[in-house]
Amino acid sequence: MWLLRCFPILLLAVSLSSHAEVAMTDCAEPLCWQVSPTVCVADKLEQGCEAELRVIWFSDTPRTVCLYLAEQAERCWQEATSGQWQQPVNWQRGWLSLRQQQQVLLSAELQVLSRQPAKRRRISGAWSIF
Repeated sequence: MWLLRCFPILLLAVSLSSHAEVAMTDCAEPLCWQVSPTVCVADKLEQGCEAELRVIWFSDTPRTVCLYLAEQAERCWQEATSGQWQQPVNWQRGWLSLRQQQQVLLSAELQVLSRQPAKRRRISGAWSIF
């Protein structure tokens, strides 16, 4: 019974660690990350967008870093070579950054696209017979 309850959590942990290992082999830089999604589609642009945001980072040397979303610290790691963060967030437009003290090491823009096209303006006036 215990195994059945914990199986989804174990599966998620194995999945996230395998994603981190794959990403680590693809990266040739001393500090890399994966952010998903960076673009979200909303019904209306002014509503913002709700999505499960996931960040996986890794470094070749231990670092003390913090993850910032729209200038607000979300999570910090002390002397770590990798980290993971996943949370549902609502954003309109902003930046996600990984910082060491106040120095931005990595950043990504979070964009919101709308399903409704922008309203078009009429170029000329309406026709009138009178």
